[in-house]
Amino acid sequence: MKNTILILPFLLAAQINPSITVASATVSDGVRAYEAGNYEQAREEWLPYAALGNPNALYNLGQLYRMGRGVRQDFKKAEEYYLRAAEKGHVGAQRNLGTLYYFGRLGTIDMEQAYKWLYRAASNGDARSQYIVGTMYYNGQHVAQNKTDAYAWIHLSAQQGIRDAMAAQDKLKTYLDSDTVQAALARAPGLVGSYRASDDRDLMVDSQNGEATEETTPLDLPDEGRAATPVTVSEELPATSKQTPSLPETTTPDISAPDNYRVQVGSFRSSDEADTALSRLKQKHAGLIDSYEAVVQVVDIKNKGIFYRLQLRPFADREAANLLCDRIKDNGGNCYSLKTPPQP
Repeated sequence: MKNTILILPFLLAAQINPSITVASATVSDGVRAYEAGNYEQAREEWLPYAALGNPNALYNLGQLYRMGRGVRQDFKKAEEYYLRAAEKGHVGAQRNLGTLYYFGRLGTIDMEQAYKWLYRAASNGDARSQYIVGTMYYNGQHVAQNKTDAYAWIHLSAQQGIRDAMAAQDKLKTYLDSDTVQAALARAPGLVGSYRASDDRDLMVDSQNGEATEETTPLDLPDEGRAATPVTVSEELPATSKQTPSLPETTTPDISAPDNYRVQVGSFRSSDEADTALSRLKQKHAGLIDSYEAVVQVVDIKNKGIFYRLQLRPFADREAANLLCDRIKDNGGNCYSLKTPPQP
């Protein structure tokens, strides 16, 4: 009871004068409890300050619910806490909120919300968000394809040491013409012109979430040996300007085609998640994907773990795979085409 009486004046003072920063000490206590594995204690430390709107406390509670530490895993609760912190300018919360939507953690992939929050985090200097936003621009996910912006964002991420971004940048140098690369390098600094002070990492837990990069859609690069077609784009392109081929309603899938290409529709942490996603996809895209065989490619990525990639096959060439993927996107889904992985 004494502890409760002692803390109330601080809480009341903070409500009257939001500029008071007494919350940071208790948030630090919660971080120390978290690092010691005392997740329930950490949650108790953060709850009162989250109620007052402390962005670090809100972010940390979102982390607990996202990862299921000290509480039952609940992505919806994580979203609620992240959203409150993100709206206050917390960059880590903006990134993690965006990845919840990007990876469909709330049941469906929401590229509109993913782009909204990942773009904010990227503009605030977050390296992982910059990489994801770059791939979205390159692949035309939610936004019109813009290779200049794609290279610019990936370059910014690579400069901060994100290995996936560094590898992607090296690949893009092979496919993009020098004018596009130079235009991107000139544009890059202006993308973070409104860069704000970074989050206080001492008050955050697991600030670098490893999930944010592996599942990102890979760059949809041209076939090896085929020259890339230079693309000239304006600084801003309306989403409606992207022209995509449509698959005639009467087209019948060639299920006897060689398994040269596939359409990947998701990447998951468990086979159960992949099975559940396939059931949802069959309902959402009824009649569109039923004739294709669904397969799961299991990959073990160093330092990241095992992922289950849900793919549709067979396709003789990339054009055939892209035609189906365009139809899936037109129907509100998310996908990309890729070469069939080498068989072990």
